[in-house]
Amino acid sequence: MKNRNTSCARARLLFSRRQALTAVAAALVLPPIAGAAETTSPTTPTPPAEKPYEVEGFRSAKFEMTEAEVRHAIQTDFNVKDSAIGHQTNPVERTTILSLTAKDVLPEVSDVRIFYILGYNRKKLFQVVLSWGAGVGDAPANSTSVLAGAQLLLNYFLTQQFKPEGRIVNAQLSDGSNLLFSGQDDKGRTVQLQYGTVPAPPKAGEKPDPKATPVRVPFGRLIYIEDPKNPDVFRIKPGQF
Repeated sequence: MKNRNTSCARARLLFSRRQALTAVAAALVLPPIAGAAETTSPTTPTPPAEKPYEVEGFRSAKFEMTEAEVRHAIQTDFNVKDSAIGHQTNPVERTTILSLTAKDVLPEVSDVRIFYILGYNRKKLFQVVLSWGAGVGDAPANSTSVLAGAQLLLNYFLTQQFKPEGRIVNAQLSDGSNLLFSGQDDKGRTVQLQYGTVPAPPKAGEKPDPKATPVRVPFGRLIYIEDPKNPDVFRIKPGQF
């Protein structure tokens, strides 16, 4: 019984790790947008910001920082040791990914997984992904905090000044998830807010019923992108094949 429980625990851990990598991959290559429509905030409108919003990174971690500089920024922002920062290499894009799970990053949300992505060629920070809900902590299928956190961020971004031609509110992506907001600053740097659901992982010792409707768990995702049109990822050069 002990071996069986250990195997189930490992399976759930691997599932969470796969979901985390999937979040990063999905953020790097976004599904096409099916349609977009302007919406209004359900809460009392807040006066718009006076200055244009600048997408520079996340907190102390700014675009164009080296890995050492990003590590220092993470330690400063979250008061953690360097050993607490995860390190991975994306096998397809060949980018470097620094990550950690932090608490109290977003209102209404307990745990947030943050990914700092450094480019393949230049080795500089060019994207940051914040993910919460499915795959991060123990968010239940009926969780309302996941959407609440996304809604609060949406309300915030709706009050900021972005380029009108790059602003999208309430669009559906081809994978079925929702692009709640997308905005660009004057340099073309982009922030995107997404919300959707994914199938829940199987419980310990439970066999999935192929006839039952799969339970789905909500997720939220916030992405800061330096150059959406030219991400610093590995590509096969023209004429190589």
